[in-house]
Formats: sequence, structure tokens, C-alpha cells
Amino acid sequence: MGNKTPDIFPILPLASCLLPLASCLLPLASCLLPLASCLFKQFVCLQPRYKGYS
Repeated sequence: MGNKTPDIFPILPLASCLLPLASCLLPLASCLLPLASCLFKQFVCLQPRYKGYS
């Protein structure tokens, strides 16, 4: 169990490095999310039609 505690520390610099990257990607994600949800809705709307044919 003593070996597991030092493994947490290398994650901290990595997290501090990834946080600015995440904050940079967030506006991009907020732009892509409506587009993805729109495509997902179209896909879901098309599904029953395919089921009707089969």
C-alpha cells in the first residue's frame, strides 16, 4: 500500500498541464456539442424509418 501514494504525485503536474488545454478546448466543445446533438437527433429520427422497412 505504501507504493501507491507516490504514484499520485506525477499526476499533479500532468493535470496542471492539461487544465489550460481543457480550458482551450471547452469553447470548441461548446461549439461542437450542438452540432453533435443535432446530428444525433437526425440519426435517432431516421432509426424508426429503417425499422419500419425491415
